[in-house]
Amino acid sequence: TDDLLVEILARVPAKSLARFKCVSKHWLGLTFDRSHRRRLPQTLSGFFYSSAGEECFLESPVHFTSVEGSRRPLVRTSSAFLPSHRRVDLLDCCNGLLLCRWYEVSARADEFRYVVCNPATEKWVVLPDSGQAGEVGAARLGFDQASPHFHVFELVEQEFFSPDFPVYLIGVQVYSSESGRWVHNEKAWDEHIRLANRQSATVFLNGHLHFHTYDGESRQCLAAVDTEGETWTDFRAPGGLDGGHIQQSQGRLHYANFHQDEDARVVRLVVHVLEDYDSKEWILKHSVETSYLSGGTHVLDLNVDFHLIAVHPECNLIFFTAGWDTTFMCYNMDSRRVKVICNLEDGKPPYLPYVPLYTELPSLHT
Repeated sequence: TDDLLVEILARVPAKSLARFKCVSKHWLGLTFDRSHRRRLPQTLSGFFYSSAGEECFLESPVHFTSVEGSRRPLVRTSSAFLPSHRRVDLLDCCNGLLLCRWYEVSARADEFRYVVCNPATEKWVVLPDSGQAGEVGAARLGFDQASPHFHVFELVEQEFFSPDFPVYLIGVQVYSSESGRWVHNEKAWDEHIRLANRQSATVFLNGHLHFHTYDGESRQCLAAVDTEGETWTDFRAPGGLDGGHIQQSQGRLHYANFHQDEDARVVRLVVHVLEDYDSKEWILKHSVETSYLSGGTHVLDLNVDFHLIAVHPECNLIFFTAGWDTTFMCYNMDSRRVKVICNLEDGKPPYLPYVPLYTELPSLHT
């Protein structure tokens, strides 16, 4: 019976379920049935992005593209299901939940509240004001589908700004959906740390938010803070690979970047993995020349020719855009195959990976 088949499919990994969808139209239909979705494992379905400009958030209208290239979203990309508003900015996406800045209709121009929502179930919650009077360098979401609770992180910078002096992180505020309140803690590093790029991807893994920073000597490193804002750690990026892309894949932290040799003749896409989190030692996982990715074309300008988007959370796929026309592509590190998915036209970073979540969370409502 279908119930027995769904029970079996619910026990397989998301990667296997994706293959089983190809067995028959009947099996495919079962995986898309709304009554079964919350029981079945989900994997990366696509990416949210915008064409409004390269900001640290996505302005409306927000677009979506699937990993197969379809522009028809599995969920609503509009914010129509949220409470009455004049504007909503998408800040982050983590394991099916979205973090947004919500501007109420009657609020003043710069007044907003954070909203965490699930577009698959169209449920949401407006967070209490954090009370942060200083400069928030970045706001990010932390959520693990193994838990019903989420966390929102505000990385707080010095309030003053001068082009002659770097702006350092001075603390973090963390909201817990379990307690329903914010906690503030001062930065617990011995050295000065500043955000490398407010648009950079962050990773929530092992109960910590990981993000790009520069240390006091302007060397790029990765930093992490736990959900209590009490445990802070930092460790070096793989040697010589500044400005890389961090992502969680198969339960481990990955770091991908493009690297030029000393003669600037060969450019490679290199991927490192943190096999042992405690040792903080990166291991080279894969390397491929960009000329192979571009079909033999020599890379002239990395800032134009390639932009890393994500590493697939379940397998060894890397997603990126190429060229002036923003061609959306993926590369399989196992088979070394390159696939053109679609053209994103005027799409601009950041691109936020989305994994559907059909589970009902107690902290969200309609």
